[in-house]
Amino acid sequence: MDGTLVDTERALLDLWESTAREMGHIFARDVLISTVGTTYADTLSRMAEVYPDAPHDDIRKETSRRFQVLRAAGRVGLRPGAMALLDAVAPARLKLGLCTSTRRASAEATLASVGILDRFASIVCGDEVAAGKPDPAPYLLSAARLGVAPGACLAVEDSPSGARSALAAGMAVAVVPDMIPVPEDVAARATVLSGLSQVFALLSLP
Repeated sequence: MDGTLVDTERALLDLWESTAREMGHIFARDVLISTVGTTYADTLSRMAEVYPDAPHDDIRKETSRRFQVLRAAGRVGLRPGAMALLDAVAPARLKLGLCTSTRRASAEATLASVGILDRFASIVCGDEVAAGKPDPAPYLLSAARLGVAPGACLAVEDSPSGARSALAAGMAVAVVPDMIPVPEDVAARATVLSGLSQVFALLSLP
């Protein structure tokens, strides 16, 4: 969802950075970027490891509140080509699942705010699996809920963490990078695309 279909990641990182600064702590941008595609729990664990003295729960709560304000104001939008791709999938009768590291309450609110909550036969969220991306558990659960073998699935991702999760689950993977360049280990096993419009050809969509 984040960074692939919905343009949330830059806003969230900006909010983490600015909120921490206002509370007297400097969070390096590269450290924040390293958490892209991971669950809230993993993000907090990473930040606590690097910045043990920061009030992480307070920063998280205020960041979440500020993001909700942005979302309510209509300042969270879809990534280029996202709606066209979703519109093309529907008549093709392909089973469409969403696999996100975001918690369900926040994920559903974000999807509803951009008008695509009803587009998915299955939604797997970060608070519903024992291990988040890059572990294969989220994508394995997504395939199971769709009733499709992992090897028959195409996962479309933007982050290395998400791509590694889908690859470990045995899926074909297309990566449309957003904030993080595609690392060599992912590029060697996935199809790297410059935009969501290129997914049409992989799915043989008109």
